[in-house]
Amino acid sequence: MDALPDEILLHILSYLEAADVVTLQQVSRQFLNVARDKTLWKQLCFEHSVTETRRRRQLLFSSMEPRLVQLVQALSSITSRPTNGHVSDMSDTETQVEVNEAQTNCAFLASWDPTCPGEDVNFYQDFIQRHASLTVSWFERARYGRSDDNLHHTATGMGIFFDDRGVANKLVAPLEDGSIGIWDAFGSTGRQGNIIARSAVGLLTNKGPELDYKTRVNQSQSIMTETDAVECVSIDNQQKKGFFAVQNVLNEVDLQTLQIVSRTSYPFPITALSEAAHPTPLTVGTNWTLHLHDTRKPPSFPSSITHCELISGNPTNSLQTGDFGGHASLSQPGPLSILHLPTTREWGGNGDIWVGGRFTSFLNYDRRFFPRLRGTVHSGAKLSCLTALPHPFIPLDVRLTKPYPPPGLLREVKSVSGCTIIAAGEYKGKGSLELYSVAKDPSRSISCSHSSRMDQNTFYQNRQTASSSKLLSVVPHGTRLVFSDGDGNLKWVERDGFTPVRQCNINNIASSNQREQLEQGDIVRKISPTINPSLLDRSYANIPLGMDNLLVWTGDGRLGMVGFGKEPVFKAQEMDEIALEAREKKTMEKERQYGAEMRRALERQAMELRWMRGYGL
Repeated sequence: MDALPDEILLHILSYLEAADVVTLQQVSRQFLNVARDKTLWKQLCFEHSVTETRRRRQLLFSSMEPRLVQLVQALSSITSRPTNGHVSDMSDTETQVEVNEAQTNCAFLASWDPTCPGEDVNFYQDFIQRHASLTVSWFERARYGRSDDNLHHTATGMGIFFDDRGVANKLVAPLEDGSIGIWDAFGSTGRQGNIIARSAVGLLTNKGPELDYKTRVNQSQSIMTETDAVECVSIDNQQKKGFFAVQNVLNEVDLQTLQIVSRTSYPFPITALSEAAHPTPLTVGTNWTLHLHDTRKPPSFPSSITHCELISGNPTNSLQTGDFGGHASLSQPGPLSILHLPTTREWGGNGDIWVGGRFTSFLNYDRRFFPRLRGTVHSGAKLSCLTALPHPFIPLDVRLTKPYPPPGLLREVKSVSGCTIIAAGEYKGKGSLELYSVAKDPSRSISCSHSSRMDQNTFYQNRQTASSSKLLSVVPHGTRLVFSDGDGNLKWVERDGFTPVRQCNINNIASSNQREQLEQGDIVRKISPTINPSLLDRSYANIPLGMDNLLVWTGDGRLGMVGFGKEPVFKAQEMDEIALEAREKKTMEKERQYGAEMRRALERQAMELRWMRGYGL
């Protein structure tokens, strides 16, 4: 076998199951390299995909007698396992399938292929993320009080500090006592999952040491939980600063010293922050206004904004803006998510800033002409989260071309310069997952510069199969999209927005030693991938295995990492035990020092008494 060329070995491996290929990697270094071939695992991802499974099942049913079809369907419903179409003893079916099978499979593989030209994907890692076991590792809790009481402060938000490689290095979160906690998310300090830094209590709420500890904590808890905004933390990786929204105050914090740099007040409670990427100004959304916060300028706030008057327009046109001191005013409250598109993209007739929230339309602004509203795009859904996929939108009619879209058409569509806006929200009580095309070519892009009806080939709205409850958060993850809903589910779908890949419930994937720490009925309010493709200084395909995970913030204020494999990324119980042991050791050391000091004090007192007795006193 060692003398065989790699091409021959790959051809042999193509006949093996995925589990056997994984086992074969342990034989030798040569087999390890050959068994990690991207093309091989791309084919395996395709063969195990829902799309191919459905196609083979339909092909099998079309060649069977009606009675056999009913029997197979009944068997599939009993076992709850999809039929994969590999029927070895049905010669008639195999004969029909083998007609031009190689060319047909290549065409279907090209139709399924989620990648775009120039995108390098590690399909071995992709297969793991599609089929491996899921685990949740919970970060160390911010304890307070006596260790026996098991009291801890919950997180009121989440932000990620990425290193120069684009990998999540630190997890930053405000806590309900007004402090800021920083966790080791990657293991760079050797304490992955542990709190490595924490600011003073009341830092974000401006409750200083002039108040006693209990008063500071109680007042801070009331302030930190009043607005309940999800997008309330934004991290500037370049300047190593964090922006934390607390009620109507934006706190700028130096993450190296955990000290306040500036505080900026706004007229209404802050409900959403955009990403922070110096030198681009941060976009701040309050209940009724939008602002650009430029960190290069000293904090200032015109007095005319403090008591601004909102323009109430025509009820039929519920989204209007006005300029009051350089900010945009909204006639409907509730921006919940703000998306910044890359300024380096080619101009396509739309602005850089997109805003979504409790209103049923996107707001679009051009930063160069802010606060003038460039236009709106009607969705109909109330949106919770906006994000972007740096790849062009594939129209649904292209995907659904029967029996498969022509390869030339797919290459043309995937080569279009543009990106895809992804929105998650609620439409008539059900979850809504929406995709919108933003491209240089106006015929392939949504446009908010006019009120004409959008082209059906420039957007897709999944309001049937996404979820039976509201969608809370959505992010791209590898070659897929992952979103969370109000029932505690995490669901992965293909980039088309409707083909399922896998799903789980956050309350069911914790390991046995973690389940006792998890409150049942929890939900995932925010998802963030541990890899930021826009910051990568190398190919995404070269990211080591086990690093492309998901960070989650739950409704109960827990912070966790969803990993792929049999073992958790880190074990929360062991970390808690280590932390408890360290605290107990520290307490014992303090008690020992206190006992030694008391002993020395008593000895000095005894010496003084003996000395006084020598004088007859």
